[in-house]
Amino acid sequence: MQKKTILPLSAAIAFLSMGIAANSQAQLVSCGDVITTPTTLDANLVCPIADADSVAIVIEGPGGSLSMGDYSLTCSTSAFGSGIVLLGQGARLSGGTVTGCGDAVTLGGDGSHFVTNVYITDFGDDAVYIDSNNNVVTNMEIVGDDWDSDEGIDIAGHNNVVNFNYIEGAGDEGIEIAGDFNIVSSNEVLGSANDGIEIDGAFANVTNNYTHHNGSSGIEVDGNFGTIFSNTVANNDGGVDLDQGTSNVINNNTVSDNGTYGIFIFDAEPTNNTISNNTSLGHTYDLFDAVDFDCSGDNTWENNTFSTSQPACLE
Repeated sequence: MQKKTILPLSAAIAFLSMGIAANSQAQLVSCGDVITTPTTLDANLVCPIADADSVAIVIEGPGGSLSMGDYSLTCSTSAFGSGIVLLGQGARLSGGTVTGCGDAVTLGGDGSHFVTNVYITDFGDDAVYIDSNNNVVTNMEIVGDDWDSDEGIDIAGHNNVVNFNYIEGAGDEGIEIAGDFNIVSSNEVLGSANDGIEIDGAFANVTNNYTHHNGSSGIEVDGNFGTIFSNTVANNDGGVDLDQGTSNVINNNTVSDNGTYGIFIFDAEPTNNTISNNTSLGHTYDLFDAVDFDCSGDNTWENNTFSTSQPACLE
């Protein structure tokens, strides 16, 4: 993931060469608007994107909100730029379709934004990029084309809630969790080029997700102090990969038919993790630890249901 820079509101306005702020619900929405009041989209928009700093529409909280209904916003290119950017604090976006943009929807500014029920497709970078804190992204439908994009949902900020979303065909991870204390629950993630869910930040709570048919692991754990609970991980290239990180709890997950490895550790970097009460079946190695030959290492394996393991002393 490349580091992004989200422009402050004053800088964003400077790049909006078309339109003025939408000041009432009845006012026509145009490309380049900065929306500061409750506003309803009443027509499809096709917006020019000139360079990496271009933004089609800005929604500024706390007063700004946009209900897109059944209408769509289409960017002129998905190679760069942004479709809809939420700035300030407490902006809201709901409904409609965002298509053909670089970053389709970005949550920046001071955060506490709410985004729901948006259909996003044909994105060149991230479908949703969360660069602020305390946001909610829920009930989204995100469909990529496997390779020509980055993450489905990229969580760089902290204390965000991402739940009940459908994410298919992201070009990298379906969901990447880089920030801390994020809750990712009840999402379906499939067909990503790489991992379904990748956890890099600390204290992530990843529960009740269904990750399947992704090109790498269903869930990759790289962060610390995470809770990975009651997820279904099936038919990925690998199941649950403890790649790095310490003091994670991997508990009560159902891991099935993920090729060679179900729940697995390849090297000595993961430490003090607890892998317990999971069901892992249908792999060459349902449980696998490449470095702990006698089950005396730093990670605890206990009360798991499985058929095959390496070493044989894993439980």
